[in-house]
Amino acid sequence: MKSPMATKRSGTLLTNAHVVGDAKEVAVIFKPQKEGEKIGRANAIRGRVTKVDPDRDLALVEIESVPANAVTIPFGSMSEAQVGADVHAIGHPKGQTWTYTKGLISQIRPDYKWATHKADVIQTQTPLNPGNSGGPLIGDNGKMIGVNSFKAPGETLNFAVAINEVEKFLAAAQSGAYEPKVAAAAAKSCEQPKVVFEGRNKDNTAFVRTLDMECSGKVDAALIVPDDKSKPIEFRLDTNRDGKTDAWIVDDDRDGKWDISYWDTDFDGKPDLVGHHPDGELKPTRMEKYQPKS
Repeated sequence: MKSPMATKRSGTLLTNAHVVGDAKEVAVIFKPQKEGEKIGRANAIRGRVTKVDPDRDLALVEIESVPANAVTIPFGSMSEAQVGADVHAIGHPKGQTWTYTKGLISQIRPDYKWATHKADVIQTQTPLNPGNSGGPLIGDNGKMIGVNSFKAPGETLNFAVAINEVEKFLAAAQSGAYEPKVAAAAAKSCEQPKVVFEGRNKDNTAFVRTLDMECSGKVDAALIVPDDKSKPIEFRLDTNRDGKTDAWIVDDDRDGKWDISYWDTDFDGKPDLVGHHPDGELKPTRMEKYQPKS
């Protein structure tokens, strides 16, 4: 579970681009009114990804309505982001929902580069972990001054995209910039995926077909059909093209119809969402939070 925040009552949510990935739609869950209430499928609201800025690692998600008990968070300013100031975070680190943490601003880093992104960021000692992404970094006055985004190796090296970058993103988005990544990908996608390799795997235990789905010159999908008919057929995707699988679509009973899928949305090697395929198609009809078996 990630941590988007509402920016207005009409249903616009701000989050990180890496949280939504290449998805056209995402599941959105608001905190229940009753503390400790169990979250289920009925809590999920369908959200539509409308804007993505891959450079600043920011995205907007639209939902039809915001629950009556939800409140929007006001924006602060960079003048409130002072080194040594107290800051606060709310998120879902490692799936621990609505967790509050507190720390200090360590430094402001202009034009900071990380992964494939570049933006002004706020370095903070506030503890952040996978699951905090897309959530607010809040000043003592209760206003948002950044979007919690990533951590670096080492102690207390946590970073949030600064509020001035958020304001630039929203202004450009309002003027019509930043189409979703999925739309951009669709525009340049191949009419027919290119088969890169077709044959046996290294262990000679399965048929393998690797594909270049986007005409990018890189393998970003693989079909795996084990010889052992008790094992499922898998279609694996590398949605961010980093050479690692982040989606596993499974045909459990090998009847030519897809049954279930697992999606690693923060690219940490672990599934975050489960997709259901009652129509047997490759694209899931609904998704929900992945719950590891105890």
